[in-house]
Amino acid sequence: MRMCKQLFSEVWDRTIWPSNSSDLNAMNYSVWSILERKISSKKYTTVEQLMSALERAWNQITTEECATIANNFKKRLRACVKAKGGDFEELL
Repeated sequence: MRMCKQLFSEVWDRTIWPSNSSDLNAMNYSVWSILERKISSKKYTTVEQLMSALERAWNQITTEECATIANNFKKRLRACVKAKGGDFEELL
């Protein structure tokens, strides 16, 4: 962490990171919906088929999609602060 702080002064440590907020967790507010959209057109008969489809879908997530998710994070943080930590989806 010390090296990260030296190299990247804005890095967050575990005392700042919103560990339990699903509204501030990129997997919850973005990635799961991307994966669902990519795999939902087909029925899977085994867990292995579903896991394989999810892995393929994960590997298809583009750099641009990741950049959009990361850029959206600041907007979500601002909305969270404005809502004083409460529900803020309607502010987005």
